[in-house]
Amino acid sequence: MRLPDNQNTSNNGRPKCLGYVRVSTPDQRDNGLSLDVQQTQIIAKAQELNGELIEDVYVDGGISGTSLTNRPAFQALLTRCANGNIDYVIVQDSSRVARNTLEYLVIKQTLKKYNTKIIPLTGIVSFDDNPFGDAIDELIAVIHSIPPRLTSYKVKQTAAEKFKAGYYPSVAPLGYNNVVNKNPIGSYDKKIVVPDPFRSPFITQAFKMYASRDYSIYDIRQYLHKNGVLGRKGRPIQFSVTHTMLKNKFYWGWMHHGGHEGMGKHDPIIDRDTFDLVQRILSEKGTYGLRRRKHNFLLRGIIFCKDCQKRYTAEWHYNQKYKTGNGRIGMYHCSQVGLRGKCPSRYVLLTDLENQVQAEVAKLEFTQEFVDAVRTNIKQVYDNSVGLVKTAKKALENRRDGIEMKREKLEAQLMEGNVGGEAFKRINAKLDTELLAIQKELAEQDKVRTIDISVIDDVLSLTQNIVKAYDKADIDHRRAYLHFFFQQIWLKDKKIVEIEYSPALKVLNEAKLGILSANWLRG
Repeated sequence: MRLPDNQNTSNNGRPKCLGYVRVSTPDQRDNGLSLDVQQTQIIAKAQELNGELIEDVYVDGGISGTSLTNRPAFQALLTRCANGNIDYVIVQDSSRVARNTLEYLVIKQTLKKYNTKIIPLTGIVSFDDNPFGDAIDELIAVIHSIPPRLTSYKVKQTAAEKFKAGYYPSVAPLGYNNVVNKNPIGSYDKKIVVPDPFRSPFITQAFKMYASRDYSIYDIRQYLHKNGVLGRKGRPIQFSVTHTMLKNKFYWGWMHHGGHEGMGKHDPIIDRDTFDLVQRILSEKGTYGLRRRKHNFLLRGIIFCKDCQKRYTAEWHYNQKYKTGNGRIGMYHCSQVGLRGKCPSRYVLLTDLENQVQAEVAKLEFTQEFVDAVRTNIKQVYDNSVGLVKTAKKALENRRDGIEMKREKLEAQLMEGNVGGEAFKRINAKLDTELLAIQKELAEQDKVRTIDISVIDDVLSLTQNIVKAYDKADIDHRRAYLHFFFQQIWLKDKKIVEIEYSPALKVLNEAKLGILSANWLRG
């Protein structure tokens, strides 16, 4: 064979070589072509090339070649080649470099810049830089990329079929374990998902706690941590993970995977009613742009200091002398108070400031003309909504009836012997999944109507009597009302001295549809 003219050589005139070996799985590492055998063959190849293996062979054992990210040995090899004095990288075959065709070509081009050539132990090797040699090499790379693609396709197909059979084909969520089924009845239930006997009771309790409205996501996270419920890597569960957990339908039995959804055969650890209540609470907080805080103060974010222009904050003061507050009293204050005396403003009692704000709310009302217009328009919106819900439900009911007819025909074919038992089970399971999906959609339509009525009631109550609606509302709704009415409320000497109303309220006032006090913007 002819060696290239521009090769790098060692002091003894021999080409410098590096070797690299990789096996994809621990089983291949232990039972396939061993790493020792590959290294021996690489040493022999270096001698055949009259080259010198200048370092120990780089080894990645039990690591996939579909990505370069998790292959530390190969990354180290590339770094070594970047010095520009390596002639050949010897490998078992080109698939050891990369299974991904594009990644292989990028690596090949990168090594080419270093005047380094990949030498496989098997396959055609061309030492000439010509189009024919490059095309053959690229063709071999494409062929090597086919097995992992086929494997990936088969895995996805198997997972889809397993999902259709009602078994979750992926990693179990927190509170469940992936286990080997000791009594499988088919090919898809050999590995199943079961409740974790230690963690699942705490997950169940977490849903119940949040459904009570007495606990925040932060509280739930702390509860799980204190009871030893940790994440996959043994670390405390993050806030976002706790939030995602509370939204996961898997816990009441409904599965999502690979764009498919359906009822699973795993044991649920919460009931559907509890899950739906949790979703409503999460939705309410999202609707009003709110999040549950450790201390949920009404006026946080809307009160500003006239002395230093900074936002007010709030805190609880604890002392047994506060008899009326069961040992605590709430105080609002400028966020700059106490910071080297930057702000001269003083603390104001929570009840005093919230009463002042309530007095400002009492000055607001809508004209009868506006109330009548809202009532007329909201009736039209409601009628349209009811019509859409009825149409959607009718279409869903027609689909449901069609599936029931298919089931009856399938049962008749089974009785006549035209359909085998396995085929019947498979088709019947698919029909069950479709029916469950339709039942879910019907329930969602009923929920839409319920939500519409709730929203309509809130809107009508607010427009007809602002003060009454504000008094009856809980703290989250009150805060939402305040942010609708006011943009900023300015405080000086513990008194409200200026109010900037929201753009929406300004427009209503200019159109004479909302009535504000005569001195509605104070100087």
